[in-house]
Amino acid sequence: MKKAMSNVDVAAMVSELSDRILGGFVGKAYQQSSDRIWLSVASPAEGRLDLLLVAGRRANITRAERPASKTPPQFPTMLRSRLTGGRIVDIRQHDFDRVLEIAVERSGSRHLLVVELFPKGSMLLLDEGRTILSLLKKTVYRGSKMAAGEKYLYHPGQLDPRSISLPDLSAWLSAAGQDLVRSLVRGLNMSGTYAEEICLVAGVDKNKPAAELDEMQLQRVHQALQEVFSDQTLDPHIVLDSGEPMDVLPRPLKVYQGMEVRRYPTLSEAVDAFFLEAEPKEEKKNPLERRIELQRAAVADFEDRERELMAKGELIYQIYGSVEAILQVVAGAREKGFSYNQIWERISSSGLPQARDILNLDGQGKMRVFLEDTELELYAGLTVAQNAQKYYEMAKELARKASGAREAMAITEQLRSGASAPRKPRPAAVHRRRKPKWYERFRWFFSSDGFLVLGGRDADSNEEIYTKYLERRDLALHTDAPGAPLTLIKTEGKPVPESTMQEAAVFAVSYSSIWKAGLAAADCYLVKGDQVSKTPEPGEFLKKGAFVIRGERTYFKDTSLGLALGIAEGVLIGGPVSAIKPRADPAVEIEPGELNADDLAKRIYRQFSEKVDDRVFLKSVASVDQIVQFLPPGGSRIKGSIS
Repeated sequence: MKKAMSNVDVAAMVSELSDRILGGFVGKAYQQSSDRIWLSVASPAEGRLDLLLVAGRRANITRAERPASKTPPQFPTMLRSRLTGGRIVDIRQHDFDRVLEIAVERSGSRHLLVVELFPKGSMLLLDEGRTILSLLKKTVYRGSKMAAGEKYLYHPGQLDPRSISLPDLSAWLSAAGQDLVRSLVRGLNMSGTYAEEICLVAGVDKNKPAAELDEMQLQRVHQALQEVFSDQTLDPHIVLDSGEPMDVLPRPLKVYQGMEVRRYPTLSEAVDAFFLEAEPKEEKKNPLERRIELQRAAVADFEDRERELMAKGELIYQIYGSVEAILQVVAGAREKGFSYNQIWERISSSGLPQARDILNLDGQGKMRVFLEDTELELYAGLTVAQNAQKYYEMAKELARKASGAREAMAITEQLRSGASAPRKPRPAAVHRRRKPKWYERFRWFFSSDGFLVLGGRDADSNEEIYTKYLERRDLALHTDAPGAPLTLIKTEGKPVPESTMQEAAVFAVSYSSIWKAGLAAADCYLVKGDQVSKTPEPGEFLKKGAFVIRGERTYFKDTSLGLALGIAEGVLIGGPVSAIKPRADPAVEIEPGELNADDLAKRIYRQFSEKVDDRVFLKSVASVDQIVQFLPPGGSRIKGSIS
């Protein structure tokens, strides 16, 4: 069932309102609910009329009963102070969009009442400079709050189906990457109903890939656009399905041919009847019931927006290359000394592949892009990972708000049931930090056979391991490539199984410069402890952290790189997957990739938080800083999902 007026409905309603109330005078404004305003108008031809404006749904002259007069909230109060007694001088639709604008002149000043009829739309009063004076409800648009004192921002326009040229239509459809009906909806500013109507009038299968239309089919689609959207005839009616209202239209459509209809003298009457049936009167409810409904809606809204922001953050990583290409285009121009405004002027008409995806770039480097059927907000001065992180941070804030709303709802439910409000829970017990073990100054893990394996973090710790902890009975590992840790297997005089040696080899190559190079595998060798020396050959010099290996070496060829991090027995651990995953819960695998250590650590922390309810405990044992200590040098990414 139709939820709101389409842009075609808005165009027809503008025509009707221009005939009926243009030149009339505005009376008082009343607010019936959070999204509904009644505006009294003295029509030149019909006398007093009531204009009903419902943000996000409809705008029409109504014969319904007006709400009783009472002290109005802030928005209708502002309308009364600025519009009452003023003359309606213009009624228009913005860019064939679902935006209705009513211009009112009074005492030499001009104000604009903007009614947004798209989902989650608001209602705003603007001055002559299009600055917001007041708004019906607060909204967030492109990450920025719409607030009094700010300039009003229009949603970005799409191609106008009424005036699009055949070449432009062909270019859009060939690049849309979807079937015909979806491509029309996505790019040509029309609802699904009208997209199906275009396909039907053109005689082209709506499921046919848009890029595969031949020249004749393109011409038929273009002709159908002219026929459907240039039709100015009016035949207001409601379409019925099994006697139930299904749609309200200003003129007939072929998609509904043969269905039952109910006709009305004006579009306003048709719209009023349709939406009154769709919006039955609510019974009076307990105020606590109403509060719970609002709180539940707030929780759902926070959760929906959190998921949307998280999805956008993940998408940025999924299309890393495309985002990076756009950022590099802007960064390259900045290096040549161009301002962001100059860059936008140049790239908006450059024809570059990346420029087609950029919808807007402001003077501060904030841009809107359209990638993978999703509009994203990016900042030119940030990296790909930092842009993704902004979405994660916004999602985290919404998660906090959702949690607060759930707590408030629980209190209201207690009050509704007649119980007193629940006491605030006591703060969770503080988790005492345990005393770190001596080996935790280094890279370390316990093998699946129980052997302690140590590795240096840098030249100083390599020296310390050699000086203090290397014994003749231990085994040492290193790579031929420079920049690898001195790795020890502390044997305590026990025979070392092959499985421990293999795990130590993985550890040695993964924490070496080989990981930073992005390789998947490398060679590693093993020697006895007494084969490692700090005594150089005559005439040679050893720098700090370097060693001499003398004697035979046992090689581990093509050792795969890969690490896991997890929490085991209240301790963060990290090392070869085979040694970590069986012991840790939760655990996550990583591999060479594109994220720096800080960004990856934040993502790992978020994944851990999905499995660990006690956030205080989690921060005490696996904070972002602690996770960074277990990450290898260079870029990394999560492999697979958390377990």
